[in-house]
Amino acid sequence: MTLTLPTWWPRVLGLLLSLWVTLPGVVRPTEPGFLGNVNLIFHEAGHVLLMWAGEVVMLLGGSLFQLLVPAACIGVFLARGERFAAGLVTLWLAHSLAGVSAYVADAPLRNLPLITGDPDTHDWWQLFTIWNALGWAPGLGRFLHALALGTVVVGIFVALWDDLREKE
Repeated sequence: MTLTLPTWWPRVLGLLLSLWVTLPGVVRPTEPGFLGNVNLIFHEAGHVLLMWAGEVVMLLGGSLFQLLVPAACIGVFLARGERFAAGLVTLWLAHSLAGVSAYVADAPLRNLPLITGDPDTHDWWQLFTIWNALGWAPGLGRFLHALALGTVVVGIFVALWDDLREKE
């Protein structure tokens, strides 16, 4: 007797593993897990790469690059027709977006740990202070977190797209 598994089971297993890695950090963005450290590398690189463009762009560059790197990977996978991979990377984007949402929402309080240890180096506190808009931080943070949760749904859908179409 030979056991034959359906062809879709490795993708479902990969999706479940990806959700296990990403979903806790999306649901609780102030506790991002090890993937938060990956996002931090790209965040800090964004500051360095945009240092030449002035203070506001440099401050925005951290969060921008933290989101652009997974978004660029999604674009590459989609251009190659690899929807499953694009869907999994969309979960990374959701995780990263949730991290940015927590950082934005934290601006008035500056409670999140920073690599500098100095709360005055909080990017979003500095930006909202420059814009005289610190009161926007909680609402924008909630909006970005909702967007991150929606991005998880999109990621699952994109990852399963080919399997769903095969059933039609």
